[in-house]
Amino acid sequence: MAKKQKNKNGIDRPISFADNVNTVYGIIQSPLGQGQFVVECSDSIKRIAKVRGKDYKRVWIQPNDIVLLSLREGNNERADIEIKYMQKEIKILKDNGYIEDTFTNASNDNIKIDFDRI
Repeated sequence: MAKKQKNKNGIDRPISFADNVNTVYGIIQSPLGQGQFVVECSDSIKRIAKVRGKDYKRVWIQPNDIVLLSLREGNNERADIEIKYMQKEIKILKDNGYIEDTFTNASNDNIKIDFDRI
């Protein structure tokens, strides 16, 4: 049996975009445990998001990752994590104007380093 070859360009799936009705983009802020995370969404609402069962142990999600969230009906404070975007996919999203640079740097605004004092 032949050995499985790695994908050389890094993207082997079509990119899914948010439709602004049922899905939004988000940045992972902090983990809560049990596959749940605090996520700051592109519509400036913080939600608790849960990794869907198919990706629960397959996709490693960390703070500052960009994800696509599926909103739950009837509960505006909760969402499901559909996709974790890779670096090349994030670059495509930024270049096409789906997410702004300020959105990806929003979580780092609280950190201020004065390099002149060092």
